[in-house]
Amino acid sequence: LTALLTYLLALSHHYHVFGTNKIGEDVLYQTIKSIRTGIIIGTVTTFFSVPLAITLGIAAGYFGKRVDDFIQYIYTTVSAVPSILLISAAILSLQVWLGRHASWFASMEESADMRLLLLCAILGLTGWTALCRLLRGETLKIRELDYITAAKTLGVSNRRIIFRHILPNVMHLVLIISVIDFSGLVLAEAVLSYVGVGVAPSTISWGNMINSARLELAREPAIWWSLAAAFTFMFTLVLAANIVADGVRDLFDPRESRC
Repeated sequence: LTALLTYLLALSHHYHVFGTNKIGEDVLYQTIKSIRTGIIIGTVTTFFSVPLAITLGIAAGYFGKRVDDFIQYIYTTVSAVPSILLISAAILSLQVWLGRHASWFASMEESADMRLLLLCAILGLTGWTALCRLLRGETLKIRELDYITAAKTLGVSNRRIIFRHILPNVMHLVLIISVIDFSGLVLAEAVLSYVGVGVAPSTISWGNMINSARLELAREPAIWWSLAAAFTFMFTLVLAANIVADGVRDLFDPRESRC
């Protein structure tokens, strides 16, 4: 892939390797620039969702009782709302807010970057429930182990038990789920941008490319190469992320260990 991409970049100085879109922009440049948007969505969203899931999941599993009931009520309520509707409503409200405060931003690029950051926050704040539920169940199992009981008997503080014994034993689950969710976030951005509630139209992304190429397919002759390029690059990135996720799971999951 590196050799092929290097060859394509060398050719792009003299030719439009993947052609141009309806306004003459180079499609190869757009597909490569969209990798940045996909990686930002996948990584920055993780920074919002993982700390929240770790905090609430471990707290629910370790303290139990009312704390567990309250946290279960929160993630059950969030999970009960269809995610696409919740995300769409939040993003549409965000668009209204950005439109009313357009004077806060010096340029359209700053507004688009802020919208991208807030989109990551929305995806993170709505996508933490699965990891939280998993960490709660794992913490419920770990807190009943003998060395945790011995630590409590010796008067070790809850904070020390959580950070020294429980958190290190659930980090493999956090790492595995985070890598697996990366590909899902890339696809979510493409779907949201396609329906018009994703990143700003001025931000180069695969979803915006597919959305702009949708109407071009009805022309005669059909303009198909923009859609094909976006699909191919998105497929490659998601496939690579899934392969890495399988490797991380085999490496860190104790149930997958081999003698």
